[in-house]
Parts: sequence; structure tokens; C-alpha cells
Amino acid sequence: LLGLLPKLARGEVVFPIGANTAAGVLGQVGAMLELAEQVAGGEVADPGRVYLPVGSACTLSGLVLGVALARRLGLPAFRASEFELVGVPIHHLFAAAERTLRLHTAAPFSAVPLTVGHTVREGAAALAQLGGPDVTAEALAVLESEVRFVTRPDLVGLYGAHSAVSKAAAAEFDAGARVADGAGEAAPTPWMCGHFCAKALAALLEELDAAGAPAAPSLLWQTKSLVQPRGERDEWAALAAMPSSVRRWAAEGEAQSSLRPGCIPAEGAAPDGYRHLMTRVETSPSRTGD
Repeated sequence: LLGLLPKLARGEVVFPIGANTAAGVLGQVGAMLELAEQVAGGEVADPGRVYLPVGSACTLSGLVLGVALARRLGLPAFRASEFELVGVPIHHLFAAAERTLRLHTAAPFSAVPLTVGHTVREGAAALAQLGGPDVTAEALAVLESEVRFVTRPDLVGLYGAHSAVSKAAAAEFDAGARVADGAGEAAPTPWMCGHFCAKALAALLEELDAAGAPAAPSLLWQTKSLVQPRGERDEWAALAAMPSSVRRWAAEGEAQSSLRPGCIPAEGAAPDGYRHLMTRVETSPSRTGD
């Protein structure tokens, strides 16, 4: 924390845990509105359930606000009779707290950062401050009656790794998933991160198996980008300059998905074990003529 103070004093941008900021929340609101517009345009069906991993609460809070705002705007989306946002905590301690104390929804925790109750309120206030409608009441109603958490210890496992359940779900996805675009054409297949998305996928697959085909389709909210960006900074040199404990931790990670075969090499090796998965992006603003 002390190391961050000089950066803040210089006006640099510092992201908190999980990028849980008003900007991050409103970004997810925008994504939910985009989905609502696609539903309204007949590009996709109105989902009955949206499954997603829950870490810092940023994404789920944005989706809650997005549902409330889409309805306020009269968009014909998120209207299924049993519509739900299904959140799967990816940290075992947060999952236990939600399971026993209703961490994300109970009133006593509404002032606690990194909870959905707190983040929804902060995001709604930011939206109103920017000139948007105040949807606080509607969003809290969505949180109370249309959000469900899956917190089973065997599915959540431990923070930062697959559980046995999520690993099996990811393997099933790797072996047989078919991804198509809006026109039905084959599209790039995302990988299921064991830390996040595979846990939400496991809940989705289990519930589909138990209940059969639902009246409205289920949707997995993928929180990992297909593009793993590589900027102009030498990230391998930056890792080498970090404490040895961080370097050892990075090298311990093993590739779990056949769709993303890569790893961080041990010290003294070259970065070839993962750079083939990255896409070079331009980070400096381009210069144009007057």
C-alpha cells in the first residue's frame, strides 16, 4: 500500500483488487445493455439464466445494474419468467461467507467493499452522477430476487485453482464445445480458466443435466478475453525483477486446457512457453498529420 501512495500522488491510475471501480462496473453495465440490444434486434434469444464467476463483485454488480437499466429503458430483454443471474464465487472464503452469512446481499454488509450489495449502490450512484437515471431501487430488487449464488465447496474448491468439478467441466468443454457466431459460422473457441470461468461453467452444465433443456437458453458470461495482449513493455524482464517468491509462484502454474497450451517457464529459461498465446498490441498513441 505504501508503494502505491507515490503513484497516486503523481496522478497515475491504480486498479484495486479485481478492478472493482465505478468505471469497471459501468463497463459491465454497457456490456449488458449491448446484450439487451442484441436481444431486441433478434440477434440472440433472451436468456433465462446468466452464469458467471464472482471475484471482486465488479462484474456481477454491473450485470445487476445492467438488467435494471435495460428494463427502465424499456428494452425487451431479461423478461423470462424465471430469469436469474447465477454467481459462482471463485474464492473459498468468500463462498463460505456467502453460504453462511449472505455476504453479498444481507443488509449489514451493504457498506463492505467487494460485496455485491455495496458495489451495486456505488455503481448506481456513479451512473446517476454521470447523468443517467437512478436505478438503485430496481437494481437492489434484482439483487434480492433474481440473483442466486452457487457456493458448494466441492465446486468452488480453493482460490486460484481448479476444483475437481470445474476441471472435469473444462475438460468436457475442451473435448466437445462448438462455438458459433450470430450467423451460425464457426467462431474461435475460448478457453475455460480454472481460476474463474470453469467454475461457473461447471454450475451451468450440472444444472442443465439435472433439469434438461430450459424454456429460455442459458448463457455463460466469459470474463476472460480471447486476446491475451502483449504491449511494448518487456513483461518477461519485469517478472525477472520481481521477488523470488512471485517468480516461483508464477512458474508453478500448469497448463490445464488443451485450448491454451502454455506456461510460465522456470527462472533462467526463455519466455517461449507462453508468448505464442499473446497478441501484440500497440499501447502508445499513434501520431497523425495535422
